[in-house]
Amino acid sequence: MLTNKEIKEQLNIELDRAISEFKELNKTGNLISGFENFLNFNFDSYKENLKKEIKTNLKSYWTNVDNGINQDEKLDAILFEHYIPDTIDLEANAYGIIDWEEKNVEYVEVDMGFGYDFAEEFEQIEGITLSFFDPYVASFEIDETGELSNCYRLKGMIAIHEVFYELHKENAFDCLNKKEDFYILVGEHDSYCYAVLAI
Repeated sequence: MLTNKEIKEQLNIELDRAISEFKELNKTGNLISGFENFLNFNFDSYKENLKKEIKTNLKSYWTNVDNGINQDEKLDAILFEHYIPDTIDLEANAYGIIDWEEKNVEYVEVDMGFGYDFAEEFEQIEGITLSFFDPYVASFEIDETGELSNCYRLKGMIAIHEVFYELHKENAFDCLNKKEDFYILVGEHDSYCYAVLAI
């Protein structure tokens, strides 16, 4: 099982690699502008808003039996899944993952496979907002290699990790019925995802 220290270290390595690969490209003015927007994005403000959103959704959706959540089901993970980052205030819907057969997370980039189920009524519900992609939307059409989106994505994963880890230290997730080796994952639909918290 990955530790949270390893998650942070590996995300930082991936971000450094993504920035280096972006800088090696022959870039147009618009891509350079998109990269400058990335460098200037206020991730501290994003993290403040994300923390509030997680606290609200944890109570209102992810553990709310009135919405059909079965508290007897032990979760292997919560997956936040999003579509391509081409819209403002991109949403990542929450999925409670149970019976995850291939849960052998050794690196921050995770291929979940298909051997899992969704928890009862914990499928495509309110998740988290990925507004760190907002400045990227203007560059979406010209980012043919996806290198710029990787910079935004990885810096966003680090911010998400920091918020979830801070809330974990505050025991915010004690209310979840979870198995040992529990993960919070974030990823694009039908693609790999990133581990952003291990409990």
